[in-house]
Amino acid sequence: FTENLRGLSPGEETEFEVEYPEDYGEPRLAGKTVRFHAREKGLRRKELPEVNDEFAQDLGDYRDLAELRDTLRRSIFASREYEAQREAKDRLVEKLVDAHQFPVPEVLIERQIRNRIEQRLTDLAMQGVDPRGVKLDWQKVKDSQREPAEREVKASMLLSRIAEREHIDPTRDEVDREVDRIARQQREPFAAVRLRFEKDGTLGRIAHHIQTEKTLSFLFEHARKVAGTEGE
Repeated sequence: FTENLRGLSPGEETEFEVEYPEDYGEPRLAGKTVRFHAREKGLRRKELPEVNDEFAQDLGDYRDLAELRDTLRRSIFASREYEAQREAKDRLVEKLVDAHQFPVPEVLIERQIRNRIEQRLTDLAMQGVDPRGVKLDWQKVKDSQREPAEREVKASMLLSRIAEREHIDPTRDEVDREVDRIARQQREPFAAVRLRFEKDGTLGRIAHHIQTEKTLSFLFEHARKVAGTEGE
């Protein structure tokens, strides 16, 4: 679409077709050929400020450009470190599930399949797609979600068992900090949000998420120690 607009001057009109691939991210356009009629309304150019000490001070509480660059460098490093740890933790969970074969209650698998489908529908709605207008074979969708759903349930059960054995529990302060963060985002009083979360079960889900993250961190640190010992 963008390539067909290149070279146009304000006021000029053009017509063109765009063929969207089958795996295009927008379901309404995937695999279709769409004809567009476009008129160039105007051209704009982004004016970037000079990168200097004044620019750094305008962005926040920075003394100079050097301090801003140092802060950005540390932020990028922390972000990359977090992503690397997240990938390593995901691999640990995959190996944990592969190493333990046991039957999973069907009701839990069905619930997780439903959660996965509901999340996908929510994602479509956030992209502006009406899920009711998407023609899908829901039985095929459900069947395709069974294996990942079963692995997710197994992972949750294993992590809960490890947390129980290692006495890993979320503290009240940890739960309250997360509730406070959400309350600030929603601009609501902390007490009101906590009470609502207690009633609708969200508080329990927050506690479980914190416990899972602490258990993953425990496994990650344990794996690093083992790897370090083997390397010595």
